Amino acid sequence: MDPFAFRVTGDTTLADHVNCCIGSAQYLAKRENMRWTWKPVLSSLKGARYQAIADAIAAAIDSGELRPGERLAPQRDLSFRMGVSVQTVFRAYAELERRGLVSGEVGRGTYVRYANLDRVPGSIVDKSEEDLLDFSTMAPIVGDKHVQALRDMLAALSKSRELESLLAHRPIVGLHHHRSLGADWLKALGLKASSETILITNGCQHGLWVALASLTEPGDVVATDHLVDSSIITAATILKLQLRGLASDESGVLPDVFAALCSREPVKAVCLTPTLNNPTASFMDEERRRAIAEVARRFNVWIIEDDVFGPLVERRPPPIAAFAPERTCYATSFSKSVMHSLRTGYLLVPEDLVSRAVSRLRTTGWMSNSFVAEISCRWLSDGTTTELIAWQRQKLVQRHKILHRALKDVQKNTCPTSLHVWLPLPGLWRTGPFVEEARRRGVLVTGPDPFIVGREADPHAVRLTIGDSVRDDDDFKRGVETLARLLVSDPEPTLPP
Repeated sequence: MDPFAFRVTGDTTLADHVNCCIGSAQYLAKRENMRWTWKPVLSSLKGARYQAIADAIAAAIDSGELRPGERLAPQRDLSFRMGVSVQTVFRAYAELERRGLVSGEVGRGTYVRYANLDRVPGSIVDKSEEDLLDFSTMAPIVGDKHVQALRDMLAALSKSRELESLLAHRPIVGLHHHRSLGADWLKALGLKASSETILITNGCQHGLWVALASLTEPGDVVATDHLVDSSIITAATILKLQLRGLASDESGVLPDVFAALCSREPVKAVCLTPTLNNPTASFMDEERRRAIAEVARRFNVWIIEDDVFGPLVERRPPPIAAFAPERTCYATSFSKSVMHSLRTGYLLVPEDLVSRAVSRLRTTGWMSNSFVAEISCRWLSDGTTTELIAWQRQKLVQRHKILHRALKDVQKNTCPTSLHVWLPLPGLWRTGPFVEEARRRGVLVTGPDPFIVGREADPHAVRLTIGDSVRDDDDFKRGVETLARLLVSDPEPTLPP
């Protein structure tokens, strides 16, 4: 069956779906020069579609036809080729991961972990999972200072008279003193914030979801950067929104392009990360932020602002929300600037949107984790947050110096306190072969695929993270030097299958 020609119809059988899945996987394997040519027995496959796909892949792993270290087809490509939803493929891969047969993260790809070695002669993985240096996972650096601060705070909480109040089931928007301290924090970030218009969320991504669900209906058009955090793409898919990618430069989305889209289509909202967009690390100056706010006001478009990286930059322009507060939902948290597990988020919304946002908050989590929010607030009050952010900036500056020494002649987009670097690939390198070769040499990096809106072209670049996923500075140096050697080499020619 031709994977390009396959479409779901009322007469489509489960065997058709799985056959198409296999055919699509074979096509993608040839394109990336991978071995994925197995043919499972379809007659024994039963149950839900995702379960059948997972069983087919599991059977191939058990028989030795798929070997340890081999990469499965990207979820987005596979779903498109076989004519099923991304969610179906996602569930199949998740089931395989639950069984311990594969492992993977967004951007890295999904790889076979297990095989029946008695049936696979010479099955050797170049690097075990434990040996890989992970430059693909986004997390702030954590040190002894963080551990001790958390120990001290947990000890203090255990003796606190306020401990009982943290067991409360309400209010959904968060405890009053949590919202009040959150308002003070947002004021320090350049916003006019009131505790009455702040919702406590379980991290920034939760806040963005609540904002999107509050502002849109299925079918609405939402604009964003043409490369955007994968969580926005996932949220838009689940909420059945139409994402439109906007061209950008090192200063972020281009206002003229945004205005042109608004002239052509009824754009309901624009979702942006003006400070260190993920993955491109673009950074909007104040003029660009004002221009984006003006376009949104002219065309009556809502703004959803993701400022999770904002606290990492000591001197930066005010948020876009400061220039258009009446139409902006602003979300931030401490998960990228203090500690990844400190998932207290603040969502600031216009007053007339509060009740609608509260209903979405209740539906997606009832209320935030009060214990974590209490830790966040106490650290805000006693200055621990300020100290830990300053420490984070200092460590990131040190790592950027290591990176720039190793990649001094390589084009890259970042800033001295960014958690990530956007690295356009030089010469003949294309994203797929580069990511695979880097992994073979023991370094995990993220290609652009999970960040691409729609069917935009692969920009042939990779994202490097420089935070706690590689905890030791010596390992970090070894990893960037490995990448430096790879960048100046020529890729091996891809032979036709």
